[in-house]
Amino acid sequence: MTAYLQKWSTLINETLCPYHEALSRLPEAEIAAIIHDSAGEVENVRNLLMDYLVNNPSISDKQQFVKVNQALLIRLLDKLYSCRNDNVPERVLSLYKALGSHLQTSLDFIEDFFGNYFDKNEKVPVPYFEITKTEISRRLQKLTFVFNSSCVEPALAKTIIQSFKQFTGSKIDKPISYADLTYHKLLLDELISQEPLSTQNVRKTLYQLNFNEFAFVDFESERLHTLTEAVNSKTEKVDALRFEQKIIAQYPEKLNTVYDGSMPSLKEQVNGWIEAEIKFLENGHAAEKEPTAQIDAGEKINTSLSVAKLALIIRLLVVDKIIINRTVAPMLRVISKMVTTLQKDEISFGSLETKYHAPDKATITAVRDMLFKWINILGKL
Repeated sequence: MTAYLQKWSTLINETLCPYHEALSRLPEAEIAAIIHDSAGEVENVRNLLMDYLVNNPSISDKQQFVKVNQALLIRLLDKLYSCRNDNVPERVLSLYKALGSHLQTSLDFIEDFFGNYFDKNEKVPVPYFEITKTEISRRLQKLTFVFNSSCVEPALAKTIIQSFKQFTGSKIDKPISYADLTYHKLLLDELISQEPLSTQNVRKTLYQLNFNEFAFVDFESERLHTLTEAVNSKTEKVDALRFEQKIIAQYPEKLNTVYDGSMPSLKEQVNGWIEAEIKFLENGHAAEKEPTAQIDAGEKINTSLSVAKLALIIRLLVVDKIIINRTVAPMLRVISKMVTTLQKDEISFGSLETKYHAPDKATITAVRDMLFKWINILGKL
């Protein structure tokens, strides 16, 4: 198996390297021969995989065998994809495409027939992700149309659509795992196929698929906060929260399914918010009212940040649980009144909230650079 993959590796790293002097002069006959030989390797690789996995009884050996060869094929696909540039002749690009198809076929064979051993946490090959995210973007347009013609709350629809846009907008150098790709496809299928489409049904689906995305957790906390604001007594507020907690606990969950495996589950996060709110109410504290008095410009915190950078830094503080306010919107409203940016003495709450939930790539890059600069400053303090 290693010998066959090594032949592909040598071909890609040496003969087909875009900086190889003889590449542009590669004759058509040799290109046809390379494609023919590569197609034969696909069959050889398939037979070797079958022989090894059928004749080896050890499950751990099978897992390791699949994991290693899966990783090698992915690296070869990524390397082949990186060879493409404007200086490569069209006939060589056709050769790249044919070889990429052979490598992807071998990888698909492993995933289809040995799925129990296939590593879903491994990154998908760049060319495969580029093709797949085009399909996801196309289906996302359909979901957007469905949302616009339904009674789903706009804030909820926006949260879901924005999440998909961020995913399909990921840079090709950002690792996207097979699990990530499978999850987004499954979520799209479930949402598009719903009939009728309503806020309640969408929420139930998101709980079922453990959509523990930060913006949706925030949506749920805002929904629950609004629910308790509609009743007067603390007892009624606690009862309302307990009832919602019971409904959420009874939502079915799909096993081994999660939007972000590095974060607590959706139910865990929402239940944590509910328990904290109930404890707050039962301790007898009254909710603080927002100050209505105008803040003098001289009393504000003046920054040289843009609104987008300020919003992203606030979100980092919330995600890392440095800011621990129960709800995000009131906190952002206070900040919009207390802080100025480089361009504005008065920050629009709506603008701050939008950029908080949907940071753009340029802002993320700029803030990342700022954080690296802070590290250097720390070393000098």
